[in-house]
Amino acid sequence: MILNSGDTNITNVSAFELGNNYSKFDIVYYSGYTYDGAESPAEQSASGHYYYTGAAATSAASNLPTVTNGPWTNKFFAEVSYGASVEFKNKYYEINYGDGYFNYLNKSENSIKSSFNLPLSKRSDKESKAIIHLLEDSFNKGAKPSGGYSGIYWTPFAPYDQELEFFVESFSNNLEYPNVNSVGLALHNEDRSTTDWKDFYIPFSNTSGFWAVGNSYSEDDIVYGSGSDFTPATSGWYYYSGGSEVVATDDNGPIGNNSLWTKKHFYWPLNKGISFNESPRFFKQSFQNDFVVRVEDGLNKSLLKLNINLTSRTDKQAKAILHFLEKHRGYDQFLFTPPSPYNETKPFLCTEWKHTIKFKDNNDISIMLQEQPIDYTSYEIEFLNLITVDPFLS
Repeated sequence: MILNSGDTNITNVSAFELGNNYSKFDIVYYSGYTYDGAESPAEQSASGHYYYTGAAATSAASNLPTVTNGPWTNKFFAEVSYGASVEFKNKYYEINYGDGYFNYLNKSENSIKSSFNLPLSKRSDKESKAIIHLLEDSFNKGAKPSGGYSGIYWTPFAPYDQELEFFVESFSNNLEYPNVNSVGLALHNEDRSTTDWKDFYIPFSNTSGFWAVGNSYSEDDIVYGSGSDFTPATSGWYYYSGGSEVVATDDNGPIGNNSLWTKKHFYWPLNKGISFNESPRFFKQSFQNDFVVRVEDGLNKSLLKLNINLTSRTDKQAKAILHFLEKHRGYDQFLFTPPSPYNETKPFLCTEWKHTIKFKDNNDISIMLQEQPIDYTSYEIEFLNLITVDPFLS
C-alpha cells in the first residue's frame, strides 16, 4: 500500500512488499506491509521512500526498511568522489573603532555555516536515479514546528564523520556516456553551535581525547587539557608540534615547563608561492591645477590580509589544522608568523576556510587570515562565580 508518496520527477516507484527480490539502489515507498492478508501499517514517522544499499536479497520481516542496521536507508547513502570539499564561513558584524582598530562579533551562536560540495562521478543510471530521487524527495519532507521541511541526514567524510542534518538547494546530473553519470550537489548545514566545545564539526571521538600522564603522543595529536592542574584560562584544546613520539609527563604536558603543545600558535609549515598584496589606508585630496596631496589615515594603516593554500597535507595534519581553525570559531585570535620579509609573530583571525580531499591521505586547505591590531592571546581571564545558593530554599 502507498500513502502520499510525494512529488518527484522520477515516477513509477513501487510499494515495498514482502517476498520481493531487491538489489542495490532499488527505490520503494514504505508505509507498512501485508502478510497473509493482514495489513501492518507503519508509523507515520517511519513511512516514506527508502533506498536499498545491501546485497541482493528477498525481503522478509527481518530486513524491513525500518530495521536498524538493515540494508535499507532513507539517509544520504552515496560515496563521494575525490575532489569533494567543504567550505566554512563565519557570519559576523564588523565593528570599526577608527585608526584601523576593529573587532568581529558573531551574529549568533550558530554563525559558522558549512557547505559540502560533493562530486559523485561515474555512477550507473540506477545509482544516479536513486540519488536524484532522494534529493528531489527531500523537498517533500514533513513540516517542522517552525514550518520548514526536514533535511537529509548524512555522515560526512573524515574528519567530520558524525551524522548531521543537511539541506540541498540545487544539484545537477551530467550523462557522460550510456550508463555513466556524474552528479554534483552541495549539502548545507547551518545549526552547529560555536558553544559546543566537544563536537562541533569534527567530533571528540576523532581526537586523542583528554590529555593524560602516561599516554603516548606524536606530531599533530589533538588533546583537551583539563583537571586540577589547569585553570579555566589554560584549559582547552592543544596541538602537539613535536616531531617524535613522547610519553606524557607533567613536565612535557600542555602547561609543563618543556611543553611542545600549543593552544594559540599556528605552527604548521607553509607552501611556497605565497603572494602578499597591500593597500595601505590614506586620504587623497585633489586641488586646483591637478595638485594632489596624500595624508596618512591614522594608525594600523596596513594590516595584512592573507590567502594561504596548504597543499598535499596528510589526513592527520589536515585534521589538526582544521580542528585548530574550527576551535577558534572565526573570531578568536591566534598567533601566526608570516614568511619573510613579514616574519614577525602577530595575532590573526580566520573567518573562512576550505578543505578539499584530493586523493587518499592527500588534502588541500585554503584559509583567509586577517591581521589584528591588538594581541589579546596573552591575556588570561578567569571568571569568578559569584552566585550563592541559600540552602534553606525549598
